[in-house]
Amino acid sequence: MILLPENYWEIRNTKNKGRGLFAIKDIPKGIVIGDYIGKIIHPLEAIIDEENFYLMYYHDHAVISPDLEKPGVYLLNHSCIPNAFLYIYKGHTLAFALRQISKGEELTIPYLLSPKDKFCDPCPHICRCENLKCSGTMHLSKEKYDKWRKFGDTRARETKRERIRYGKELPLLTSYPKKISEDYIGEIKRIFNFNSMDQKL
Repeated sequence: MILLPENYWEIRNTKNKGRGLFAIKDIPKGIVIGDYIGKIIHPLEAIIDEENFYLMYYHDHAVISPDLEKPGVYLLNHSCIPNAFLYIYKGHTLAFALRQISKGEELTIPYLLSPKDKFCDPCPHICRCENLKCSGTMHLSKEKYDKWRKFGDTRARETKRERIRYGKELPLLTSYPKKISEDYIGEIKRIFNFNSMDQKL
């Protein structure tokens, strides 16, 4: 679900990544873009899901499968140098602007995949962001993944996760934060070294 008003974004086709979400007016730094909403399913069911590329982790025993017919956070393509990021709030995965996103830019996030293992061979998670610092993969290094999980898990515990039911839609929150704190953004930039990689940050 996109929480930004419709006059901030539009869906377009990209050159080599399918559809994407683009800013049609400047989006301020820290603003919450949307919530990753969809049906709650067990990870074992996801193995046979043809759309499992769009699945979002909820916890070790549940993933979120979005409705691809509706605009949503799943439209944000991966980038090694993203202009948006993810924030876990009451179990929900919220996307927010990591820096000011200028009119005309595609909104992107890192997919934060665990380090590549023997089961990802051949690996379909090839990055096509074409940034000069592109790593060529959507997988994180073990060092960055461990730092992200430690930080993300700690921050996620600050708000209580709501109960879910398999086969049901993840219920919307009664209220959403409008903006993510500078403290959180600063820590993300430090962990991923985004300051030295993108002058706009």
